[in-house]
Amino acid sequence: PPAKRQRTSHRRPSTSSFEQSQFWFADGDIVIGVEEQSWKIHRSKLMCSVVFADMLELPQPADIERMHGCPLVNLSQDSAKDWLVVLTWMYQREKFNNQTVVFDTIAGALRLSNKYDIPDLRQWSTRQLLLHWPQDLTQMTYAAFPHAAEAICLARECDVPEILPAAFYALSILRWT
Repeated sequence: PPAKRQRTSHRRPSTSSFEQSQFWFADGDIVIGVEEQSWKIHRSKLMCSVVFADMLELPQPADIERMHGCPLVNLSQDSAKDWLVVLTWMYQREKFNNQTVVFDTIAGALRLSNKYDIPDLRQWSTRQLLLHWPQDLTQMTYAAFPHAAEAICLARECDVPEILPAAFYALSILRWT
């Protein structure tokens, strides 16, 4: 019989590469664990999220799980790749704004900004989607075509219906080989 998949829902992040992470700060006061990665960051950076701001204002139980002396928040349903997008936006805004914007960056930013209610990042993500799949189809470029199906799923998942007509149009004229 095939081997069982290892359970990942409550696995503690690996402690092997902390010092190598660009988002592991000695003065950080909270650890975010996602998949096999963890980041020791500052609570103040998480305050841009309505969800985290509310969570961090609540009294914390005494027996909370800790890592390196800080509370550990395991986000088992999230993607480490998506969190790297959000952390770059939080800590390296100039680098984030000057990078070449690829679909995966937009998608990761939109998914987490939607889930954790980060209005500024959601606004940026939505604006980027509308640049690729504009409401005026004459402004659409071929760069949007390869990700049309993914954009449709993302728009439905994150409630951005204004890109759907352009994304469906792009999908409908793609050549399938």
